[in-house]
Amino acid sequence: MKRALPSFFLMILLFSGIVLVKKQLNIVRGTVPAIESMAFLPGNERIKPFMLGFNTTYAHYLWIRTVIYSGEHISGDGQFDWLIQMLDIITRLHPHFHEAYEFGGLMIPDLCNNPDAARIILERGMNVLGDRKWNIPFYLGMLYYQHYDDHERAAAYISMAAAIPSAHQRNLASLAAAFYNRAGREVDALSVLHFLYETSENPDVRRHIEAKILEFHKNESTLID
Repeated sequence: MKRALPSFFLMILLFSGIVLVKKQLNIVRGTVPAIESMAFLPGNERIKPFMLGFNTTYAHYLWIRTVIYSGEHISGDGQFDWLIQMLDIITRLHPHFHEAYEFGGLMIPDLCNNPDAARIILERGMNVLGDRKWNIPFYLGMLYYQHYDDHERAAAYISMAAAIPSAHQRNLASLAAAFYNRAGREVDALSVLHFLYETSENPDVRRHIEAKILEFHKNESTLID
């Protein structure tokens, strides 16, 4: 019981600090609304020594802030200056946080117009979860297809995803075959969007993809003959 007390008090101190930072943010937001404070988001090199073993806990806190931040700016000014840094720090503090990789891989290219940042975050996920979570190699494959026009590498990553046991293996294998067999041709973009929508567990990602599907139908265009 005595050994548990120091950890208990350290956790109290950690969350007390979070509350104080939140109060400071509210003050800043009320006095200078044009400037967005990210006082709760220090650089990774500065924060790790002070985590006291609570890296995962703080990563979860940052994840909540990231979801709130994204929602506010999606419905607001459409500017996402901090999103990449937030997801980068989350995945460094908690390398096994699957949801952050999914969110980064799908949202960063569209919201931040930065596929390179999404690729780096997904490749980090590949190093720790690539042989267990089919989503990560799949998103990486789609990133190479959509933003780098690299069919061969896209097929390779989607094949990796198809090799991981899941309820979607058959669909993944078909997509990988399509990339390999139709080099230089487009894959049915609408089918891919529906597949992403059906398999994502993140409600924000699903809403984002649903909007893209509706836009696709509105424009009445496809990427396949």
